[in-house]
Amino acid sequence: MILLRTPTESLIVSLCRLVPLPMIAMDQIAVHYSYGLIAVSVLTSMIAAYAAFSLAERMRRSVTAQHRRGWLLGGSAAMGIGIWSMHYLGMLAVVLPVAVAYFVPTVLLSLALAVVASAVVLSVVSATKLGWRHLAIGGLLMAAGIGGMHYTGMAAMRSTVMHHYDMRIVALSLLVAVVFSTMALWIGFSVRDRSWHGEWLKIAAGAVMGLGIAAMHYTAMAAVRYIPDSMPMSTVWTVKVTALGQAAVAVAAGVILAAALGSAALEKRRNRELEVSQASLLDTQEQLREANAMLSELSFRDGLTGLYNRRHFDAVVETEFRRAARARQPLGLLMIDVDHFKAYNDTYGHQQGDECLREVARVLETEPRPRRGHDTVARYGGEEFAVVLPGADATAATGIAELLREAVLALRLEHTGSGTGRFVTVSIGVCSRKPEIGETTENMLRDADTALYVAKGMGRNRVAVAGTVEVGA
Repeated sequence: MILLRTPTESLIVSLCRLVPLPMIAMDQIAVHYSYGLIAVSVLTSMIAAYAAFSLAERMRRSVTAQHRRGWLLGGSAAMGIGIWSMHYLGMLAVVLPVAVAYFVPTVLLSLALAVVASAVVLSVVSATKLGWRHLAIGGLLMAAGIGGMHYTGMAAMRSTVMHHYDMRIVALSLLVAVVFSTMALWIGFSVRDRSWHGEWLKIAAGAVMGLGIAAMHYTAMAAVRYIPDSMPMSTVWTVKVTALGQAAVAVAAGVILAAALGSAALEKRRNRELEVSQASLLDTQEQLREANAMLSELSFRDGLTGLYNRRHFDAVVETEFRRAARARQPLGLLMIDVDHFKAYNDTYGHQQGDECLREVARVLETEPRPRRGHDTVARYGGEEFAVVLPGADATAATGIAELLREAVLALRLEHTGSGTGRFVTVSIGVCSRKPEIGETTENMLRDADTALYVAKGMGRNRVAVAGTVEVGA
């Protein structure tokens, strides 16, 4: 016959269980341990902890809040079941000489506490930052969850013996839980981005956390003493765990953790493949941008000399002309022509003529030194070149033109067909003015071109300035 305790009797029994052992004058029941189950429980704890780090990494790399919540819920359930399985395997490792059953509602409550503790682990380890305050709070919450799971699970035991606690060892078990929980969270957070030996560090961190959970459990088990109880408990809503049940708990936990690890590994592989694809796409896009930039640059460059072409020159002249008008600043313009270039082509051939133009272009682009960075040199057409000189008045523009004329002459490019001298020379027309708002560039271009023809008409190898009769030779 099963005797049911009244609420008053149950309260008295519960209070007696918290009385320090030296005050209880009862014979303790000897217990034995199944070392095989102990080993399985510790291994299960380590695997669950390792799974936590893998699942936390998947949470951290989730691209949406919904995806992250999914990993949190699934990961907490998987890890919680793993920790809970370790706990119950550890309890089942205690062999008592009496029958033991477990009250199902309390067992489920202990499982819920394990899941909550697992959610704390995943949230802390997957966080972007981890300060000491958050680490301490996380460690306390995780320890509270694991400790609550253990002692709630112990409260689920139903048998003809009473278990009493040594409160000193209970306090020690909670301290062990806090220390190992905090240490495990810190290690898990620290090793997650380590590329060198990253997986081995994660395994080591899982081992530390798993040993911490097991240490708390077995420290707590050392705090309990079993005393014969003459008042049997009700067996309503209880279940007995046989050897088959023990195996089922271990296998179920293993399957669930394996599924969680497999899902995390598959997700990691997919993310890696996605990252490789994205990197390849970004590389392709960068190549396309470089190609477009090159094509854009080529559209403004002269194919022979590498200088800006006529199209770009026209745009620059318009822009600088309007800017000078707004700022009431002078704008200088040089029109340059290679003297007797047709005769040069006839004498040396077109290939050598192209080389001559490239040499002249190189000088125009690099002289005078130091080069004014805001000047623009362009091939105007055929053997003609043009230079835009923002901010240059007539004196400055004329000085630059003289330097360019002398630099071309200094090349000493032989020109036996020239009527001006033995070497290649250039004639330069100079125009400088302060444009008026609303004025166009036509007059300035015409004046610079007129000055060029003046220089050529006066014998070439000269500089002529628009509006004057000054020349240089």
